[in-house]
Amino acid sequence: MNSEIQTLIEQRPHLRDPLERYARWLHFSQSVQEMLSGVQLVRSEGDARSYPGNVADAVFDLFLDVLGVSAEHLAPLRAALARGDLDFLRFPLDDYPVLPDFSCSPEEASTVLFLLSRPHFQALRQRSPQDGGAWVGGRCPLCSAQPVLASIVEGPQRRLHCSFCATIGTFRFIGCPHCGNNDVERLGTIVSDDEPGFRIATCDECHSYLKTIESSVLQKMSVDLADMASLPLDMVAQDKGYVRLAPNPIGLRKMT
Repeated sequence: MNSEIQTLIEQRPHLRDPLERYARWLHFSQSVQEMLSGVQLVRSEGDARSYPGNVADAVFDLFLDVLGVSAEHLAPLRAALARGDLDFLRFPLDDYPVLPDFSCSPEEASTVLFLLSRPHFQALRQRSPQDGGAWVGGRCPLCSAQPVLASIVEGPQRRLHCSFCATIGTFRFIGCPHCGNNDVERLGTIVSDDEPGFRIATCDECHSYLKTIESSVLQKMSVDLADMASLPLDMVAQDKGYVRLAPNPIGLRKMT
């Protein structure tokens, strides 16, 4: 576990469990990046959709080890990955496959597939960076995912952060990136004194919300950790009836 996560656990002991889960996923992600560093990521159309065939099995073994899940439970997922049936590029569009004999709910399946695929998208970003560009329609220009967070930087300017590949881009300062609504009377803000530097941007048109952070927060922690540290704000927004559309770093959307 890295020192940033350990420090955050000490500061926010009520978040120990989700932060430890994130630490395990981060270990998985870093190990996958090392595996992929010497591999041609896209050698064929099939490789663009998933992990290259020559490393896919090793990635899955590592995934099982990190999650602490039995190989038998995820056997249908391993088989689908080996056959090339998993099109990761559909996941950011909320298009997850229904796998025969995979005994879990659609929500659980989408969480597992998100956690498995996210290092693949982050590797794509490293090799084809598109940071700094405009997010047309509120979607990531690289993988088409929705934003996990927004940040405010000098200008002021609003930047969106991708939930899958971590690409950063710009979006107009006023307006909902999820539905395009720019009617200020149907846009709101929720602020909590317990979370300085954070606020929640809400939209009464599509009933979604997006956590927004000041740039000073990102000088202290990563976007992932900022999202994890502010989990109580998700609960506040969801208690008021707003919906989170992009998964957080451990694949969750519903906190209540």
